[in-house]
Amino acid sequence: MIDKAVSVLDALLPIAGGLTPTEVATIIETNRSTAFRLLTSLEHAGLLNRDAESGRYRLGVKLLRYGGAVRAGMSIIKIAEPVLLDLRDETRQTTLLAMREGWGARCLLRLPGPEVDVRSWASGEWLPLHVGAATQALMSAMSDDEVDRYLTENENWRTARGERGPDDIRATVSETRERDWALDEADATPGIASLGTIIDTSPGTPEYAISVAGLAYHYSGMDLDRTVAKVRAAAADISQRLRD
Repeated sequence: MIDKAVSVLDALLPIAGGLTPTEVATIIETNRSTAFRLLTSLEHAGLLNRDAESGRYRLGVKLLRYGGAVRAGMSIIKIAEPVLLDLRDETRQTTLLAMREGWGARCLLRLPGPEVDVRSWASGEWLPLHVGAATQALMSAMSDDEVDRYLTENENWRTARGERGPDDIRATVSETRERDWALDEADATPGIASLGTIIDTSPGTPEYAISVAGLAYHYSGMDLDRTVAKVRAAAADISQRLRD
């Protein structure tokens, strides 16, 4: 039952306008009566709100308390946030903090840029490792054996944002290792690109990375050099703060 309740929350997460019990039943692949019981229980617990007029269910404000508690309990966010705020103000781009999770990474923090608010990766959202700059930076820290396993043991790389082949992904990993930062120009939004690098938490495999995302002109010529320098300096600052 817990799994089903979580699947209801997952179904509602990207739908700002909410869903009817019938729509929820279809998404989580159950019958309408079961979906209605789950929705009612979650509403009574304060995790969902029901619109009396439309009958649609939306995520409840109580979830903000859980999100705030998670954020308050993660020292990496406390340490990285002031650095990313400065980076955002310096570059005028959206800044992000990511944590590796399995064959992907989860966005822990997204700070909208004053020039453009890049929303292709929201806080809490998970992406496969070959999609996006922060994730590609984390992938470059993997061993060749891990990269091979990534390409053979999961299907995410086959379905996410195009049909990139294994040779393309290996080439991206090699290039990222050589220059020590990742560049992703295949953002879901035309004219947007991102650049990321790992946070050094040695010893051990890096768990965290940061990135900036903004208008494409930041990622060519002298603008690219300036962006790289600022992102790498921010990552080094966070790494030092973690060691202190």
